[in-house]
Amino acid sequence: MLQLEFDDPIVIARASGPLEPLEATHHYCNAGRGADGALIAHMTLHPDRARPPGSRVPVGLPGATHLSYLFRPHENHPDYPWPHEYASSRSTDGGRTWSEPVPTEGHNAVAVGDLTLSQQHHAWLVEPGLAVTCLLESADGGMSWGERADVLFRYPADLPLTPRQDDVSDAVVALNFENCNTLQVAPDGSLITFATAVRREGDVPWWFPVLFRSTDGGFNFDYVSLPCGSDKPDSSHGYTEPALTRLPNGDLLAVSRVEYHEPMRVMMQFRSSDDGLTWTTPEICPGVPPVYPVRKIPVVNEGKTHLNAVAVSPDLAVLPNGVVVLTYGRPGQYLAFSEDGTGSHWRDRIAVVPEHSLFGVNDATSAMAGVTAVSHDELLLVYDVRNYQSEALPDPANTVFALRARVEVR
Repeated sequence: MLQLEFDDPIVIARASGPLEPLEATHHYCNAGRGADGALIAHMTLHPDRARPPGSRVPVGLPGATHLSYLFRPHENHPDYPWPHEYASSRSTDGGRTWSEPVPTEGHNAVAVGDLTLSQQHHAWLVEPGLAVTCLLESADGGMSWGERADVLFRYPADLPLTPRQDDVSDAVVALNFENCNTLQVAPDGSLITFATAVRREGDVPWWFPVLFRSTDGGFNFDYVSLPCGSDKPDSSHGYTEPALTRLPNGDLLAVSRVEYHEPMRVMMQFRSSDDGLTWTTPEICPGVPPVYPVRKIPVVNEGKTHLNAVAVSPDLAVLPNGVVVLTYGRPGQYLAFSEDGTGSHWRDRIAVVPEHSLFGVNDATSAMAGVTAVSHDELLLVYDVRNYQSEALPDPANTVFALRARVEVR
């Protein structure tokens, strides 16, 4: 039996102004940790505003053999309002207080030795079987960031992915990192991470995750496995936004959004007992209910209209006491728990942000949150609420919160 206790949420960031909901700032959140132990929250600065063509430009970083394409819109669009895609904030007291958000290029944070690494969203095609990206790295726990050039991803040249032209640069995208929340250190000191590939046959696209491993601290990543295969599932367009964690027994557990599952939107999970070499067949997350994809009566949209994009953006954390935490959303933002540490069933679902409507077309949150452990029996959830206002914060604004919760096993 679980005993759950929640603190009052703490405001990390707020952004108000004349922007329409689809251009709103400060959303799509992640929770990570720096090498100095600080908690680091990342958020996008303009998640749904269209990026103009040419806003990612080729950058030849010092010592790089390959070009990276970084978000530098002012080079071609000096009037574009944001020079960065993301911002980060730090907490050195377990999430009780936070620094002012600082714009950066990376998303999410993981401690690797004395450094803190942060991923970007794409790896660019160099040649069949080789893609390049640029990690962000910090030597001061995320207070400042530099760029690590020539981070290479190697995979079989005949892997059936379909590289595609990026619509905001002249480069070709080979892999996506989506939520950027799967980079983690394995027990042997190597780094593992998911990337997501797109495969297209005719007009039909679908998505599948690819597991990679680095044995040199995050400079070179090699192909490990295809957890869900590369063929199109019968009832969906594949698996995206995969979350990854290591269970107390050493198994890897992954939870993924499913693209356009019919007739309902579901969330799937799969696991590996051999450090990612082989995986179980994906199954619907036990205890996570399916969601209607569309609302059946007219509504006035006061939030983010997500239409088909429901049951999205899972993230996972394992508390030192053995409890596994799952967050996911849309409609609403939820926490669910696996008390026995196996992920075999999710229970004690908590609506941190309740559903905005019965069938879930409107939503008061981006439903893209991050969760991490902060102590033996405490978690931290970083999430957002659009146009949030209260007696204490009376003006409507897009608000990012940090929520601490205690999870005791009794």
